[in-house]
Amino acid sequence: MQALKFQKTGSFDKLSLVNIDKPMLCPGEALVRVRAAGINGSDAAAIIGMLPFVTAPRVPGRDFSGEVVEALDASGASSQEWIGAEVWGTVSERGFTSDGTFSQYVTVPITALSRKPASLNHSRAGNMTLPWLCAWITVDTLANVKEGDNVIIIGARGGIGSAATQLCKERGARIFGTYTSLAKLIPPSYVTPIELGSKNAIREAGVQNKIDVLLDCASYDQPFNDAIVTMTPNGTGRVVVMAVHAKDGLFPVNLRTFYAKALTLKGMKSSILGPLEKIDSGLLEGPKEVDEVDMRNMDNVKAALQEIFTRASHVRSVIVP
Repeated sequence: MQALKFQKTGSFDKLSLVNIDKPMLCPGEALVRVRAAGINGSDAAAIIGMLPFVTAPRVPGRDFSGEVVEALDASGASSQEWIGAEVWGTVSERGFTSDGTFSQYVTVPITALSRKPASLNHSRAGNMTLPWLCAWITVDTLANVKEGDNVIIIGARGGIGSAATQLCKERGARIFGTYTSLAKLIPPSYVTPIELGSKNAIREAGVQNKIDVLLDCASYDQPFNDAIVTMTPNGTGRVVVMAVHAKDGLFPVNLRTFYAKALTLKGMKSSILGPLEKIDSGLLEGPKEVDEVDMRNMDNVKAALQEIFTRASHVRSVIVP
């Protein structure tokens, strides 16, 4: 089968199209024919060497949407229950310490299979699994957003941020979202937009001491530190972070403000696929636009990785094997 693989980290030029053996199934696993694999910032970071736990050589990629072509039950016998099913998901540490989804086939534990929403094609499904998983964990498990909460989302236009806005809306929260620019952009009607055009845009948004939850989906120090100034001082403020762009992992935080407001800080790590069944019901909405990138076109693959890494576009891309 064909796959994208790097022999060592360092730059996107280390990635190449190769022919490798189709993965062998172990008992309890399914073989999925990948139809679309979402490109995430963590994939780009893995390839260029920003994540120290990544091992090489490696096939990157975490997200997928496709069809089950083979499956073995726990005893090693062929299992027909999932054969032909359209599935989607994200495969945790795949792409980091074991081969990932930028390939024609990938193995997935049967217990981790999840049927793709019928309302999404493979490209839209493969584009949104990790962002929605991260958003679900952030909003539901870590921040525990409740009805009546005032929530500020830094990076509300991105994959995780836009998913988090929908999940917060469903819970009855009041949402403030930051945007680098509002030019040619109409935010959702349920989001109060904050354009980061001026240095003190967040501080001047009229929410001083009113924010209950801060979800940082972008991880730049000035918006983060400006946002914690707006948080409630009553000791119930919750802050969730999920990335840092500096290669050394360092991020300056105004600790005086943090302890004075008795804030709680949590980090988000994706691990399990959240319950996203509400996509088909219409309560939650998938991406309207997706760029499809042919896996065989290495120039376009590298450009898409660079784009997600630098956040140069609000339209996310998928690898099409």
